[in-house]
Amino acid sequence: MCRFNHELYVGLDEAGRGSCIGPLVVAMVAIDEEGLSTLKIIGVKDSKKLTAKKRLELFPNIIMLSRYVAVRAIQPCEIDVNNINHLTMKAMHSLLMPLAKCSLIKRVIADYVSPAERLQRLMKGLLPPNVEVLILKDADATYPECMAASIVAKVVRDSELHKLQLRYGVRGSGYSSDPETLSWLKDALSQGWLPPCVRRSWRTIRKLSSTTSLDSWVE
Repeated sequence: MCRFNHELYVGLDEAGRGSCIGPLVVAMVAIDEEGLSTLKIIGVKDSKKLTAKKRLELFPNIIMLSRYVAVRAIQPCEIDVNNINHLTMKAMHSLLMPLAKCSLIKRVIADYVSPAERLQRLMKGLLPPNVEVLILKDADATYPECMAASIVAKVVRDSELHKLQLRYGVRGSGYSSDPETLSWLKDALSQGWLPPCVRRSWRTIRKLSSTTSLDSWVE
């Protein structure tokens, strides 16, 4: 439920963009000025600089301090047939829509998505003309509202990945740079199948599967 009685600072970020397994998760956090100060006190940082344990500790505090939190998970089947930047922009736009025309929004900051000018234009079209809208590289390392959004996105993605580990036996972080994930992908391909949690359009998957038939899918 939205609780609007103070000026709001809105942050948006994503997790799982470069992964070859599982969803891309986009999160939005809207918080007031007092909440921003408290985020700094409790140790909120860019999610990549925190351990999984620390992110889980911070997650309920972020939810409690925020006036509004929303998440969108984009599945591999969508990613495989669309431009991931466009999907990210669409998700951020849809997350922001419930706050459209809210006169209490002071600032909206999203971590960088290219082309930034397009995302900025989409967001400005939803908001009152006096709202500051910024699309910045490494916003999740500078602005507490984006740090909070990055933590929410990462915790939700980790939860989704855990479900995939239980259902399909996925190993590792889901990134091709992770030896455990790469080993699992090779094992799956050697058996001639890939579950729908794998992004088949990713270069790593295409390279690994170039000599393997993928007609058999697990649902």
